[in-house]
Amino acid sequence: MRMEHQPSDEPVVRKKRGQNELRVECGGSIGFVLALETGTTPLVVQFDDPEMKPVVCAPAEGGDPVARPLQLFDGRPAVCWTLEACCQAQMAAVYVIAADEIAERVRDALAADDFDRRGVDVRVVASGSAALVERTAALANFKMFDLSSGVITLVRDLAEEAPESYENVVVLSADNVRVTAEHLYELCADAHEHPEAEVVSSWIAWLRRPPYLFTRDFLLSLEDRGLTAVGANGCDRDVPRLAVRDHVFGEEKLAASPVAVKSVDDFLAGCELSALEAVALARWSLAHPAEKLVSPKSGKSLMGPVAVRPLGASDIVLVDIAKDVLQNRESYANSADLAWADRFGKRCRMDFPLLNDRAHTGKLAYLDTAATSQRVDVALQAQRDYDEHENANVYRGGYALSAQSTFTFNDARARLEGFIGAQRREIVYTANTTGATNLVAQAWGEWNVGKGDLIVVTLEAHHSNMLPFMMLAQRKGAQLVYVPYGPDGRLDLDAYAEALSRHPKLVCLAHVGNVFGIAAPIEELARKAHDAGARVLVDAAQSFAHRKIDVSSLGADWVAVSAHKAYGPMGIGALWVSPDVFDEMDPLGGGGGTVSHVGIDSYYLRPKAIQYEMGTPPVSQAVGWAAAIDYLDKVGMDDVARHDAVMTDYLVDGLHRIDGVDVMGDHSGADGKTGLVSFTLRSLVPASLAAFAGKLGVAIRSGGHCALPLHASMGLIGTGRISFGVYTTADDVDAALVAIEACRRAYEGDTV
Repeated sequence: MRMEHQPSDEPVVRKKRGQNELRVECGGSIGFVLALETGTTPLVVQFDDPEMKPVVCAPAEGGDPVARPLQLFDGRPAVCWTLEACCQAQMAAVYVIAADEIAERVRDALAADDFDRRGVDVRVVASGSAALVERTAALANFKMFDLSSGVITLVRDLAEEAPESYENVVVLSADNVRVTAEHLYELCADAHEHPEAEVVSSWIAWLRRPPYLFTRDFLLSLEDRGLTAVGANGCDRDVPRLAVRDHVFGEEKLAASPVAVKSVDDFLAGCELSALEAVALARWSLAHPAEKLVSPKSGKSLMGPVAVRPLGASDIVLVDIAKDVLQNRESYANSADLAWADRFGKRCRMDFPLLNDRAHTGKLAYLDTAATSQRVDVALQAQRDYDEHENANVYRGGYALSAQSTFTFNDARARLEGFIGAQRREIVYTANTTGATNLVAQAWGEWNVGKGDLIVVTLEAHHSNMLPFMMLAQRKGAQLVYVPYGPDGRLDLDAYAEALSRHPKLVCLAHVGNVFGIAAPIEELARKAHDAGARVLVDAAQSFAHRKIDVSSLGADWVAVSAHKAYGPMGIGALWVSPDVFDEMDPLGGGGGTVSHVGIDSYYLRPKAIQYEMGTPPVSQAVGWAAAIDYLDKVGMDDVARHDAVMTDYLVDGLHRIDGVDVMGDHSGADGKTGLVSFTLRSLVPASLAAFAGKLGVAIRSGGHCALPLHASMGLIGTGRISFGVYTTADDVDAALVAIEACRRAYEGDTV
């Protein structure tokens, strides 16, 4: 089919953005409106205004269910609203790609509607929905921004027949009745202003629905990039990263998203073993080469190191993968250190009830400690003992039980203060690290940050150490400056120095980043920030349980920590406040416990930290946390750090041996051996990897790890993350490597 374009004599559209008038030429764009949805699920239109209720669109004909593009919004078929926006934007041409089942009815709907086409060539192209499904299955099996590879390739093929003068293609959903010409102007404007972008996306603003703008060069390079190449089992083996720009948030370089692959489903459906069990069987099998694993058909159980059900085909494959991984590790150089770290982990593992539960013993490799650690038995028992034998409110009871509860609570606070080198009444109990950083933003920021002031945040900052100050900046008219990281996962010190040269009011740092897992030189960074006149907040959530912290030597003004990442209870954290900062802060509110006297027109706040703890404090949680701290002291923080370093080195060495794995950051130095490693497997969506590993009993994290801007800057939608606790063993690491290698093979169709 040859596409012919009718030139338009309409004037170029002009749109004002702020103080500047921006000339946006949409005439170089072709619009493709996707009317492929033949389902009759009611179309719901949700408005931005919370006062307006959602609208459920009506059928177009006589009350009978109809395809979504033909459902009525405000009396008009949905597809007509979308087309009208395209025509108002003065696109060179607009093509409605309609499924065969509804193509004729779409033509009739457009003919009956009187919207102003403004000379834009509007055509309906019947796609053949069945053929499109078949085509999608035959092509690389992935999705890009919720558009299947078949749809994108169809758009490419149609656009190729257009004149060479067009610059880009805008793909829209036929039922997106809220899209406006202004929205399309913005897409085109970003394409003009950022020529390096291959795709301009609006997936955040439009809830992961089109429109998207694809450049001509991108569409024509699809085959060269392998986007249409057929891999094993119809799965593209190496989905590329793309230079993508979101016109709302400016996030660049996202990645394509693979979908389910049959070979993966088949493998997992036939696998009864966990990765830990496979490692144990593989190690036994390697030690007993004369013995053979049972045949899937024999039905016999293997008398080995674990009680095994009759093995299926996938189980045999998983054990073979485990044998490959273990044999590949025989050349690991630091075997003596690994043997020590393994003994340390096995000894500590005995102190964690969940890991010794019958349902998990020998089956669960828990490698998500950076999100939440398992809880040590002494912390659980201390909390239970308090709840059962001492529970009473603190400070103001005139009876023995209340006095005992008060003594216990004060002892718990003193235990935390001593563990981090704080003085009396410098610790404010909060709900968690997030509560601590928000306390700084509100109790200090509201009184000390004003219009035009600068706040420096590192790009790897956890959202909890970013969003409170983003919101503060919006309220106060202040400005955030983000300091980037180098490919080695370390802060760009030149960019940091440049940011400090602008004399910020506040600098927010992470002691150990929860993506790269690299320890920052906090003392040096804090000293430079103070020299520039800034206050310094340190997020120590990921370092508190992994290395000894002395707040008196860090040089920070605030240090935020949580108990649930340090073998203690959920629901409690703390903010250490430097004594010289208290005078710059005001409590967020008042209530019981914060005051020493209240009159009808006056009150006296209690000194320092206590004035920020409103109401009944988390006494039993504080007691449990103190017991967890005692446990860390007992095992020794030097040994904890050594265990982290050895296990990190062992993991990174193993990851580098797996084809297609990229490790985030450089972990060769001591500052990179913190017990936390993020990685990607080709460009596989991290959630797919984590779900696969989870089916094999390996608990790892996936996604943005509350650091989405950092991932976007690296061209990633997320990463996988493995993080250690004192209970991590060499078998846990081997199980993770087996799961990752099995995932790689399954997605490439090499497992069965």
